[in-house]
Amino acid sequence: MKWDLSTDALSRRHFLKLTGAGAAMLAMPHPAFAGIFSGSDPTFDFKQLAQTHDLPSLPNWGPYSKKYFGISHIPDVKAGLSFDFSIFPMLSGSSAKQMLPSVTDPSGVHPWEAAPDVSYYSMRFETIWKDQFYCDLSFAQLSETSRLLCFECVNQTDTPQQITLNCLSQLVFPPLKELSAEPVRLYDVQLPPGAVWVYALDYEDLKFARPRPTDNLVTDGKWRAEDRRQNSVGGSVIAQNFGMDAGDTVTYRVRLEKSFTDATLVWRYYMGKGERLAFQISGAAQGKITFSNNEKFSTVTIPLGKLSAGDCEFRFTSLGGAAAALNGFVIVEAADTDKLRFVEKPWHPVPQIETLPNGLILKYDDVENYYGFALGEPLAGHSEIKWSALDAAFGTEAGPNTKQRIYGDSRRDRAGDPDSLFIRAFSQPLTIPPKTTHIIYGVVCTGTREEVSHDLQKFDPNAASNQKLCVAAKEKIFRPTATPAGETFKLSQQLMSAVTLSNLVYPLYAQGNYIRHYSPGRSWDCLYTWDTGFIGLGLLELDLPNALDILNAYLTAPGAQSVFIHHGSPVPVQIYLAWELWNRTQSRELLAYLYPRLRQYHAFLAGRLGSSTTRRHQDHLICTWDYFYNSGGWDDYPPQKYIHAQKMESRVAPVINSAHTIRCAKLLRNMAAALGQTEDFAAYDQDISVLSASLQKYSWDETSGYFGYVLHDDDGKPTGILRDSNSVNFNMGLDGIYPLVSGICSSAQEQQILERIFSPKNLWMDIGITTVDQSAPYYITTGYWNGSVWLAHQWFFWKAMLDLGRGDSAVRIAQTGLNLWKNVTDSTYDCMEHFIPREPYGAGWNQFSSLSSPALSWFAALYTPGRFTCGFDTWIESGSFSQDNRRFRAKLKPSQNSGRTISVLACMNPGGKYQPLWNGKPAQFTVPHDSLLQIQLPSEPGELSIG
Repeated sequence: MKWDLSTDALSRRHFLKLTGAGAAMLAMPHPAFAGIFSGSDPTFDFKQLAQTHDLPSLPNWGPYSKKYFGISHIPDVKAGLSFDFSIFPMLSGSSAKQMLPSVTDPSGVHPWEAAPDVSYYSMRFETIWKDQFYCDLSFAQLSETSRLLCFECVNQTDTPQQITLNCLSQLVFPPLKELSAEPVRLYDVQLPPGAVWVYALDYEDLKFARPRPTDNLVTDGKWRAEDRRQNSVGGSVIAQNFGMDAGDTVTYRVRLEKSFTDATLVWRYYMGKGERLAFQISGAAQGKITFSNNEKFSTVTIPLGKLSAGDCEFRFTSLGGAAAALNGFVIVEAADTDKLRFVEKPWHPVPQIETLPNGLILKYDDVENYYGFALGEPLAGHSEIKWSALDAAFGTEAGPNTKQRIYGDSRRDRAGDPDSLFIRAFSQPLTIPPKTTHIIYGVVCTGTREEVSHDLQKFDPNAASNQKLCVAAKEKIFRPTATPAGETFKLSQQLMSAVTLSNLVYPLYAQGNYIRHYSPGRSWDCLYTWDTGFIGLGLLELDLPNALDILNAYLTAPGAQSVFIHHGSPVPVQIYLAWELWNRTQSRELLAYLYPRLRQYHAFLAGRLGSSTTRRHQDHLICTWDYFYNSGGWDDYPPQKYIHAQKMESRVAPVINSAHTIRCAKLLRNMAAALGQTEDFAAYDQDISVLSASLQKYSWDETSGYFGYVLHDDDGKPTGILRDSNSVNFNMGLDGIYPLVSGICSSAQEQQILERIFSPKNLWMDIGITTVDQSAPYYITTGYWNGSVWLAHQWFFWKAMLDLGRGDSAVRIAQTGLNLWKNVTDSTYDCMEHFIPREPYGAGWNQFSSLSSPALSWFAALYTPGRFTCGFDTWIESGSFSQDNRRFRAKLKPSQNSGRTISVLACMNPGGKYQPLWNGKPAQFTVPHDSLLQIQLPSEPGELSIG
């Protein structure tokens, strides 16, 4: 079955109100629900979610800066502008190591605590490592327009320490792609009375004469053919080689409020040197329009004659031979053409500054708001500094990412790029005596001139209410709830939660709008599908609305131009996140909203929807090379690296994409069953049977005990397994064992794969499962993925162990990962990206939240009372813990009656003696540690009770 892009009635559900069994499960006193559901009836506005890719649960104040740690305010989410405010200490003394608090370089700053709604968050400045002299900076909500800051300096050394407080303020402008050394600017169109402007991206339809694999999956959340350009009206153009092929067509439906007696059409466009391109016009007007090069935005006009009021269709069909960047067109009376203007819309980075004894009031021309701040210490002065001059001004050395941004932008800086300007304010030197703590309060606010002035004047840095407010605000932070056995992991969980909740950026651009977004780390200032799926799994343990928001950000309505929001490795983590959300809530209303979006997401990756090219071979094995170079997120994974080097992408299929397609088909089949959409079963059953058969027939390699990349001839016929120069299966690694996650392995294959996973000669290390088999001839210890341990893929195998009835192995994977996370994080306060045996402190980015988020899942499963965990094959129809977590009852339904044993984990209130019952009879179980029950159950529907 191949589905068309079409609407679905389920997508029009507006609200979710959890009741019945769903509400009972949400009564579980697990931190993910604390303060959100607690005995209330939660309501989610699905109408709002359906219309945005933003994160509507978050406030306009937050840690959104892409440059320096601090706080940002977004005056209007749609505008792409933000105000950044950073405050940080500089240690006096010529020997002191000075670092600006960069969010894109290791800078000695650690996210420390955070509330799920970031109404409170804090960070630690390690001024003298480790904990000898540090400053904790926190921001707490005073009102919708203001935030209280608390700067707590702790000197645990035996000598006085002198610091200067520095503040950096900046109005940040939306990013656009450069074409030249010109400043990055937008343009406005000034229309004569009655004229109509049609933005190029507001098309009714756009088709390339030669269909592209990305027609229904446009990268980076853009519209088909969209390119971001400076000097354009609106920030975008139709580009991407549109017009190169004869037959490329764009269609517009324009509403004319009045008739035109002698209309003229004026197109604004850009073309390269020596190029010329003609379009045939049809619809409401007939003719031909020709664009020629100017190497800058230009206009071309064509007479239209009389046009009647009402809806008009204009179709532009390329005659081919060149490409143009189309910005938009104006319909105007011929007599008024000379009144049409395209004028530069300059940014104004330099504010008007009003000085106060202990703060500043700033007014930028590009926002209506005023901004102001005041500190509990007098200011010594302020100045304007360009970004490229910050390091010289502070006597610091830029980090590698900062260097790239500063010196890579030097061309723009010389051209006057406003994005490089800061207002720096600084205090007199402060001396913190030995063995003492000194607290400084401040306020940052926005509003009218009168409101800002009033807030700053009434602020009393010595008021006792400051401390009370901070203490009260701090109560909202995520605090991991743990059994006694899990107490030792609380700091590492606190830091991981703080990084996950505060790794936010603004603005990102998606689907024609600016949005707030969770990032893997601010070094990745972009959408990233598989990474953000794992962020969602982490958020599920911290705050369910945030998890739903980030899931929704990557889904699109049925029939949308792009079937989901895509960037990077096409691992469909969003489908797994949705499954976990459904199992956590058992809400049919939630499922009704998500399912049609997930269905088209899966259908595209399965090669059954729109422009998908993933089933290009006769064996139907899924390959996604047309959409990204990386099949599973593992950049230098040996066979993947090899096929790209040999340019073999068109002939080779990896295992992971087919394996995930099978597992997701099983998950979605269950969702369809819950919604009564049995008509969808056939497509899922075909995915499962066809891909399972092909993996077994063409990919399994008995000799190595791994599934292999499958080679194909020019006709797409499978010809064998990809092997290295020594004829060894090139896929001895995680990709080669992914059918275990799919649940399609024979008993003999399971046994071989399990031996490989847990053998220290193969995939098992003391710190977890490595990506490539250590016995493989292509294994190295210096790779990014090859030779290292990542937590992300281990999450899938952890869940698979529960499906296989290997609860002991599941606990082993989780416990090993938690021990690793604790050891590294407690030692460094860093949340690292990946881990290498010879690197005791971790490797990669130091404030990483996405692919390391399984640390949150594992802790909750093993150590948080009120947490029930099952594998992919088990659907929780209903379930609830008692108020004190000493009793649990659930109805469980397997996705298939396999006749085998499955495992589930239940974390109970510690200190009790528990007996799980399955359908009223004692079930087999073990107790890995006090309060954690690892229970063995038959794979059949039934009721589990624990008491």
